Amino acid sequence: MMSLVIGIGSLMIGIAYAGLGTLSAWETINLHRYRGWSRFGIGFSLMAASCGPHHLVHGWGVLQGESISYPMFAATLIGLPAGLIFVLLRFETVLGRQGDRWVAASPHKVMLLAVTFTLVAGVLAAWTFAQPGAEFPFQFLCTSSVPADGTTGTGIGGSVAFLANMFVVITYGMVGCYLADRQVRSYLTSGGWSLSGAALTGVFFTCAQMHFIDATTPGNGLMLFFDLIGIPASIYFLWVVKQVHSDSVMDWNRRPLVGAAAAPARPSPWSGERA
Repeated sequence: MMSLVIGIGSLMIGIAYAGLGTLSAWETINLHRYRGWSRFGIGFSLMAASCGPHHLVHGWGVLQGESISYPMFAATLIGLPAGLIFVLLRFETVLGRQGDRWVAASPHKVMLLAVTFTLVAGVLAAWTFAQPGAEFPFQFLCTSSVPADGTTGTGIGGSVAFLANMFVVITYGMVGCYLADRQVRSYLTSGGWSLSGAALTGVFFTCAQMHFIDATTPGNGLMLFFDLIGIPASIYFLWVVKQVHSDSVMDWNRRPLVGAAAAPARPSPWSGERA
């Protein structure tokens, strides 16, 4: 039962990331003639191109019998609500509807939720390292054995997978911090919380938690491939988010994938098209 929940949950998360990344890439390419290239759209698409397949491969592997753990089960359940909320709001935007909600929650309740999530994340992290089969970095210095089934549980492959996942844990965690800070600023000016923004913040924090657990779990070569792609993608996306957060760049997609992005009624003078 636990394998089924983790497998299907990971597949749902992977499909959501892949779909959102594809939609973001389509909007960025389709609207660049009118609004210019969206750095955020490009960065999100690159991030989703690695993170989406990672979760798809992981979910399929779990359904095929790969190793699981209770921390992985808990992280999957925690990560699903934020992802589902953001995807549903994004579909609302595609259909031309509202695409966001303003939530009137007191700062004390939000702080309580943040502290609770932090404590849960800490417990899951400690629980992950306490697992009997947890993998640690640089194990290839102590052993040269490589599993015959092609997994990256031990040897150089396992250590590279650990480091790759831990790297995106840091970058995605930093992205979540920037998004959370933006939500706090928005509350101070408007008195409300953006549901889509809060959901996206939760997506990156929970995604970082999942990658932390995956770092200590034997994977396979295909997951390692997407993990390695995720390193430069996460670096670029973090740079873009930091630039947008500090208002160093003006991006028409500065509200991350929220709000209807449609072509203007008349083409721009430099588009080469006639009205």
